[in-house]
Amino acid sequence: MPKGHAASPVPKCLGFAGLVLVCAARGGPAKYPVEGKVVFKDGKPLPGGMVVFAPVDPAGPTGARAYIQPDGTFRLSTDRANDGILQGRYRVLVVPPPRPPGEDKPREAQALIDPRFMNFETSGLEYEVKAGDNPYYTITVDRPPPGKK
Repeated sequence: MPKGHAASPVPKCLGFAGLVLVCAARGGPAKYPVEGKVVFKDGKPLPGGMVVFAPVDPAGPTGARAYIQPDGTFRLSTDRANDGILQGRYRVLVVPPPRPPGEDKPREAQALIDPRFMNFETSGLEYEVKAGDNPYYTITVDRPPPGKK
């Protein structure tokens, strides 16, 4: 390189861009399959809705979510359907299925689950996802207390 000329930053940028592309092609950090079922204490499934996993540490890995199937089962997704979740410790919330459209007096309809399960801070649900195989998670929710809507 001639004297008095600074090195061009372009090769370094291209090297970094190449590294990003390689990581993207590999799908980034490893994700692990997590499956489970959302049930009430009597064993009946929650027939729909969503489960959301958020890292306990806000600086932790990306969270994941899954739609709950009519039989209560779910498979977590992070970037693509059923691609799994990153290793880490997660707080969990459960969103019940929407009420049927056109229901008379929707404000008077009974909630399907106890509202505490719809908030990370009050659900009391926490799970650890490990590298490799994970257990089948059974998430048990309560029905709402009598008189709660």
